[in-house]
Amino acid sequence: MLKNKISIVLIALSLLGGMSSLAQNNTNSPYSRYGYGILEDNAVGANRGMGGVGYGFQSGRQINIKNPASYAAMDSLTFLFDIGVSLQNTWMKENSLKESEVNGNLDYVALQFPLGRHMAGSAGLTPFSSVGYSFGGSIPNGSYTQVGEGGISQAFIGLSGHIYKGLYLGANVSYLFGNIEHTTTLLPTDNTIGSIFLKKLHVSDFRVEFGLQYTHNINKKNRITVGAVYTPEKKLLGRTYTYEEIYSTTSGSTSISRSDSSSIKSRYSLPTSIGAGFTYVWDERLTVGADVTFQDWSSVRYDGVKDSLNNRLKVAIGAEFLPNPMSGNYMKRMRYRLGAFYNHSYLKVKGCDIDEYGITCGFGFPVRRDKSILNLSLEYLNRQSTPTSFIRENFLRVSLSLTFNELWFFKRKFE
Repeated sequence: MLKNKISIVLIALSLLGGMSSLAQNNTNSPYSRYGYGILEDNAVGANRGMGGVGYGFQSGRQINIKNPASYAAMDSLTFLFDIGVSLQNTWMKENSLKESEVNGNLDYVALQFPLGRHMAGSAGLTPFSSVGYSFGGSIPNGSYTQVGEGGISQAFIGLSGHIYKGLYLGANVSYLFGNIEHTTTLLPTDNTIGSIFLKKLHVSDFRVEFGLQYTHNINKKNRITVGAVYTPEKKLLGRTYTYEEIYSTTSGSTSISRSDSSSIKSRYSLPTSIGAGFTYVWDERLTVGADVTFQDWSSVRYDGVKDSLNNRLKVAIGAEFLPNPMSGNYMKRMRYRLGAFYNHSYLKVKGCDIDEYGITCGFGFPVRRDKSILNLSLEYLNRQSTPTSFIRENFLRVSLSLTFNELWFFKRKFE
C-alpha cells in the first residue's frame, strides 16, 4: 500500500517536471499571432464536458482547478490525480481558400491531497496560452512567410480551507514560464535584398489567484454552491529578444545581422480577472451550473502599448447527469454532460473583435470499482472576426482524461 502511494507521487512529480515542453503549441490559428496567443482556460476533467463551468463546482471525486476554494471539499481520506490529453482538428477558411490542421497534446496534469479534515492542497501544470501559426504570401520581387510557435505554461500550487459551515476559501500561486516566438522572412526572387526578423518573448514570473465558495443545503437532496475567483493585475518579468538579418541573393555578398535583448517589465502585463458562478445539485445525480468571466485587458500594456487588446467576457453553462450510482447497469453509473459557451476574445485584429461560440458534451466512465473516472469530452468551436470577417475557424477537440482516486490514508489489515 505504501509503495503504491510513493509510486503515484513519483509518477505525478515526474510528469509535472517533464511536461513543460508539452504544455505549449496546442493550437493552429493565425489569430494566435496577436497578444499572448490563444488563452487556455483551466477546464479539466468533468469541466470540459460542461462548457468549462467550474467556479461553483464542488466534488469529492474530481479535481476543479478553476476555483482553488473547491479543494477542501474532497474526502479527507483520498488522493486525486488527473491527467489529460487532447486531439483537435481545425478548419480555416478565408474567402475561397480552405485549410485544415490536426494537432494533439498532453494538456495538463494535476493532483489534489488532503491536509487534515478541513484543508486540502493541489499542484499541477497547465497551459496558459498557446501560439501556433504559419502562413505567407506574395510581395513585389518575392514572397514572405510568418511563423509563430510556443506559449506560456503555468505550474501552480494551491491551498484551500473549509472555514465555517458552508464557506470555503482558497488560493493558488502560479509560476508562469515559456517562450513565444514570431519570425518573419522576406524571400527575394532576384538580386534584391531579403531579410529575417525574429522576436522572442520569454516569461518567468509568479502570480496569485484567490477563490471563494459557499454551499447552502436547501434540504437533504438539494443544494446550491456559489463561487467567485479574483486574480489581480500583474506586470510580467522576463525578457524580449530580437534578431534581424539582412542578406542578398547575389553571389559573394555579405550578410548583415543584428541582435538585441531587453527587460519586459512595465511593457507586458496580465489583467485583473474576476469570475463568478453557481451550481445546483439534486440528489448527487443532477448538476446544473453557469459561469461568467471578465478580464480587463484594455487597461494593460502589451509590448508597451495600452488599448491594443479588448476586454474579455466569457459566459458558460453546463450540466451533468448521473442516472443511478448504485445500479448494476454500467450505463446508469456513467456521467453524461452537456455545455455551451460564448467568449468575446481579448484579441483585437485590425480594429475588429474576435468572437467564439462553442458547444460541448462529455461522458464519465467509472473504472476501478467506480473509484476512478475516465472522462471523454467533445468540443466544437467557431471563431471569427466582426464586423469584418477575416479568417473563419472551426475546430473539433476530443479530450480524454483519467481522474485517479486513491484511498490515501486507509489502513488495511493485510498488505
